[in-house]
Amino acid sequence: MQINVTGEYNEKLKIRFSQGIWKNTLYTLFENSTAVKVAFPNDPGLFRLSIYYDSENFYLENLLYISNPNLDVLSFHFYKENVRVFCKIESKLVVELNKEILLNPLSENFKELKDIIENFDADNCASL
Repeated sequence: MQINVTGEYNEKLKIRFSQGIWKNTLYTLFENSTAVKVAFPNDPGLFRLSIYYDSENFYLENLLYISNPNLDVLSFHFYKENVRVFCKIESKLVVELNKEILLNPLSENFKELKDIIENFDADNCASL
């Protein structure tokens, strides 16, 4: 699978596929500003696309590959309008992925939980 990422993003961007329902296999496609070479199983399958733009914007979608996913070429183009983050996705094999999406911001409850966890980690590291 070939991955192309362009536009406005930073090193926090992560794009992943996971496969399976009970036993998940995680495939990292893009991390640390670099595309990662991944060898998927050659069989068709159900995958979950996860895009984590930063710690507060994300997108999740289930998709079905009806042929070998290794033959696909995925392109992601990120851009910002005001405070919202958009991504134009293109796929050679999965027609349903050819669209523009708005990445979802975290809800206020999750932001509070994230802050509590980050502060807890900082407090524990300081005491070591």
